[in-house]
Amino acid sequence: MRFPWRLYQDDPCWVPPLVPLQRRFLDPRTGPFFAIGEARYFLAWRQDQTVGRLAAHINRRYEAYHDQVTGFFGFFECVPDQQVADALFAAAADWLRQHGKSRLVGPMNFTVYDEMGLLVEGFDTLPAIFQTYNPPYYLDLLTNLGFQKAMDWVGLRLTNRNIDAPAMERSLHDILQNSSLTLATYRHQDFAQRAEEALQLFNEAWARNWGHVPVSRPQFEAFLKELKPLLRPELISLILDGNHLVAFLIVIPDLNPLVKKLNGRLTMWGKLRLLYEAKWAPLRKARALVLGVSQPYQRRRLHHAMIMNTYLNIVRHTPCDFCDFSLVPANLTHWLKVLESFGARRYKLFRVFEKNI
Repeated sequence: MRFPWRLYQDDPCWVPPLVPLQRRFLDPRTGPFFAIGEARYFLAWRQDQTVGRLAAHINRRYEAYHDQVTGFFGFFECVPDQQVADALFAAAADWLRQHGKSRLVGPMNFTVYDEMGLLVEGFDTLPAIFQTYNPPYYLDLLTNLGFQKAMDWVGLRLTNRNIDAPAMERSLHDILQNSSLTLATYRHQDFAQRAEEALQLFNEAWARNWGHVPVSRPQFEAFLKELKPLLRPELISLILDGNHLVAFLIVIPDLNPLVKKLNGRLTMWGKLRLLYEAKWAPLRKARALVLGVSQPYQRRRLHHAMIMNTYLNIVRHTPCDFCDFSLVPANLTHWLKVLESFGARRYKLFRVFEKNI
């Protein structure tokens, strides 16, 4: 876990992971992924110095939902040396073949809904919270190994605060009028009460997307536990049909500028600083983390309604001038056009690779 500090020591855009959280995430005894899969970790050494690392893992839920032959890699870090990368991936492929795998996909840390993808565009800006980051030369290391693009994921950012608020309010009203749908305000007690609905809705809404594997209850509970301290009611949009949740959008403060300053440590003082930044500090940067609309409601422009509701709240009540929308599969062209219609512009691109092993 400490190897990246040496690798990125001169990179102003790298955000060190919080070591206690990453240790718990990677530990088979505590990490939520290990309820549905298993992993093997590899280190490459040159004499007495670490020069690379890689995780290989298998996902039993993926196998039940897609195929039995695909294994995955993640947590890849490497010095600029093809020989090191070759050795790491040879070891990972060997372990995966022993488990009956003939195809390798990644990077995923560990699933498509964790941090994932190799950054291939947008090296000049800090990653948003829960985004990956890597040096540009990683692309050459992987392509020289024979990896090919499986899917690109787009990161967009919205920076325009000069909006026609009355017109946006009218559009929001038009979408919801003459229906049983209501836009609800998030309350903290909703968090536990709506969790089961949100899990079912998310798995249903994303079922047709590339690489989707239904999120398990342990994964979702771990996600909620991590997410809860970051939630602000004004950044969450819920749409109800009666008392039934049919759509939701969760935007969170982007804490990465502060996380970078913590340099991997998570002391009590650091926890308090993060909590203050998440809950009460003036919002400067945000990330639209997750959006879901139930399948029967997906042609009723509820995506637009939730974006407009959150956009109005951000402009009216915060100084925020940056909202990240990611990661969006590149083949969801309609959804990309929706975001672009609000002024969002592409600023990062993440790639998932594949190869036969």
